[in-house]
Amino acid sequence: MGGRPKALLQFEGRTFLEHVLGAIESAGITRVAVVVGHHRNEIVSALSLPTVVFNPNYEQGMSTSVQAGIQALPSGVTGAGIFLVDHPLIDSTTIRVLYTQLQPGRIALPIHRGRRGHPVLFSSELFGEILALSADQGLNVVVRRDAGRVTEVPIANAGVLRDIDTPEEFEKLLHEGR
Repeated sequence: MGGRPKALLQFEGRTFLEHVLGAIESAGITRVAVVVGHHRNEIVSALSLPTVVFNPNYEQGMSTSVQAGIQALPSGVTGAGIFLVDHPLIDSTTIRVLYTQLQPGRIALPIHRGRRGHPVLFSSELFGEILALSADQGLNVVVRRDAGRVTEVPIANAGVLRDIDTPEEFEKLLHEGR
């Protein structure tokens, strides 16, 4: 994104991070940890955030950020949703539907028109596997380890697939909208 933090990109009057946090809050989720790395100071000073977790190992890979977030969770949680800031078009309905499908020892992930998307939810029984990932491994290692524990949840919102990674994709989002 040309050095700009994705979390602070503006869309429809709010930042990407505000869109994601708004959907999470509207879904009724109250325990939220925002994991920050590279642009930490800029993000924290720009927004009023719930619990902020700094990942000093962010350059080693996204799994280190997920691990930092998992480690920051209080004991007793039944699961965790992994929300990506570059997926600002998720909505609270999608989140609620996913959470109703999460069962012990399982993974719930959205599927739209045959394609898997985000956010992905992991039951707490899988936290050990996530924490055991090496920095160069992604969460797909855990997802693919046992296909029988994955629940694919059909979702109507195409936002689960909408990943804004490049300036071109961001411009397209601004011009075409949702």
